[in-house]
Amino acid sequence: MKEVFIKNLKFRTIIGLLDHERKNEQEICVSAKFKADEFIDYAVICEILQADFNEHKFYKVEDALDFFEAKFKAQFRTLHSFSMKITKPHIIDNALVGAKIKFKKKFKLTWNCP
Repeated sequence: MKEVFIKNLKFRTIIGLLDHERKNEQEICVSAKFKADEFIDYAVICEILQADFNEHKFYKVEDALDFFEAKFKAQFRTLHSFSMKITKPHIIDNALVGAKIKFKKKFKLTWNCP
């Protein structure tokens, strides 16, 4: 099993509930980790993240997290765990705010007794 990570991918996008957030792009910072038995190309993941953020223009960071968890679980069949953190570094002057999600595949143990 391999672990692939992306740390502090920064780009500008429309995200948020407030009127000025719906009109003006703001910088976000995305970090993610994937553990899987298959190859995951981190360069492609960076492109996917930026393209999907710009296409969907999420209202809430939590909506984006749910979207990407579902997308990557479907895309990578051998995904054992996935975590993602999204921060909005400039929305509050004296704080770094955001949200994160963690997914870990649960394995069902079965016993075959003779």
